[in-house]
Amino acid sequence: MSTRTRAGTAALLLLIGVVGASSPTDAVTKAEVDAACSEYRDAKDRLDAATAARDLATARYAELYSDLEETSYREEQLTEQLRERDALVEVRERQLVEQAVELYMAAGADQGLEASLLDARTADELILRQEFLSSVTTRGLSAISDILALQTRTEAMRNELAASADRLAVLEEEAGAVAAALSAAQQESLAAASELKGECNRLYWQRERELARQRALEAARAAARRASGAAGVAQSITPGFLCPMNPAASSFVNDWGNPRSGGRTHKGNDLFAPMGQPMYAVANGTITLTRGGLGGLGIWLSADHGVDYYYAHLNGYAPGIGTGTRVQRGQTIGYNGDSGNARGGAPHLHFQIHPGGRASRPVNPYPTLSRACR
Repeated sequence: MSTRTRAGTAALLLLIGVVGASSPTDAVTKAEVDAACSEYRDAKDRLDAATAARDLATARYAELYSDLEETSYREEQLTEQLRERDALVEVRERQLVEQAVELYMAAGADQGLEASLLDARTADELILRQEFLSSVTTRGLSAISDILALQTRTEAMRNELAASADRLAVLEEEAGAVAAALSAAQQESLAAASELKGECNRLYWQRERELARQRALEAARAAARRASGAAGVAQSITPGFLCPMNPAASSFVNDWGNPRSGGRTHKGNDLFAPMGQPMYAVANGTITLTRGGLGGLGIWLSADHGVDYYYAHLNGYAPGIGTGTRVQRGQTIGYNGDSGNARGGAPHLHFQIHPGGRASRPVNPYPTLSRACR
């Protein structure tokens, strides 16, 4: 095992210890939540059902999104390769026609060959002429072989491209249906959550946070087994971190590293929420606005504790928010949307954490989000 791998594994194991230690020993049980929420049982049951449906739809949409990105990228690659092959076939065919002209000029009185060449209008027709085939040189046979091989592979690529287009259409249709289901579940979750009061509300969300910590711990352990370096950062690196959206309105999975267009991988987590849902500053710091590119409307939040956070695909900025604006933890800074390359998909916040500032590599935000959200 290399020094770098050993160091990465050690860091992951250290993180597991930190995450595990952060879980309280007096965890809230389901029975305690049920007892506290007896008066609000219907709302709690609705919230549980809506949350389960929302989380299921989130996981499925994340899978579909990755499949769409992969299929779209493959389609782009095939299109470009076909363009290059078509140009190469054109060159080979031109060379073959030029050789036919040379043969014609040298044919003299051979009227059979002359007629054969004069009647042929394309390289394909030349290849089918027996007189031409019997007269070509070794160089000509090589050109014919190249053309036939290129044509065969090109046809196979065109069939693959057509299949990719069909799959893309199916994926887009399913993604649209899942996005609609996700939106409905989010709205139901928000409505039911607003009905929980007092001790019921406190214990319910405390238990959700504890379950989120457990999921984050399991994700960190899995990352340690893979030694992939995708386990995020310890809680001490992001002190006071606040969930960037209302936990009752948003849902996410550990989609760090999933395929993305252009052969990229996902360098953050996507938090799905209704269009226009407020986004909050996760820490005290300074704002830098970004516009355009894959992220569409975006925000960099440079926290006072030295970590930079990136928000992308916003629908808009909150009033008074601009580059250089100082914000406080919990302040509304923007609204959830689908700008950039998320246009037309389920509205979501693409969220990144850069522990060493924006010029540093991002880390998986899933453990950090899991500790703060739900």
